[in-house]
Amino acid sequence: MSRVNNIVWGALLAFGAFVIHESLKHQYYGSDFGPGPGFFSFWLGILLMLLSLAQMVIIWRRPAESLPAGFIPGREGVKRMLSIMAALAVSLFLMDILGFSLTIMGFCIFLLRRLGRQPWWLTLVLAVVASFGTSYLFGLLQVMLPKGFLGFI
Repeated sequence: MSRVNNIVWGALLAFGAFVIHESLKHQYYGSDFGPGPGFFSFWLGILLMLLSLAQMVIIWRRPAESLPAGFIPGREGVKRMLSIMAALAVSLFLMDILGFSLTIMGFCIFLLRRLGRQPWWLTLVLAVVASFGTSYLFGLLQVMLPKGFLGFI
């Protein structure tokens, strides 16, 4: 298990370094009123690297342990992972066509039905609230989202 942990935390450490490297290509200070586009990503990269290093130290200090039973997914687990990845790919393709809200609503419906075992009415309520609530929140933050062919978010 420690080998898997080392690989994962090492990859996150490298990703943190990549985020910092990319953030340095942007302005750190935007104006007199606030930080620029490089500020947030720079500090997120720093935080990610610090947390990764802390986890690696914790892992190195404790004795090695073997993989727990059921750690490697079986056939059904692999099918679920592949279906999530396929749903993400389809969502990316449909985002410009259907718009953010409809695409995310469909994505949520798929995930809740594929991974969860709740009734249809709850699935629909959660999907509508998640998709249109998120688009409303992003609208308040003045974030531009794809509108799709219907012309609404």
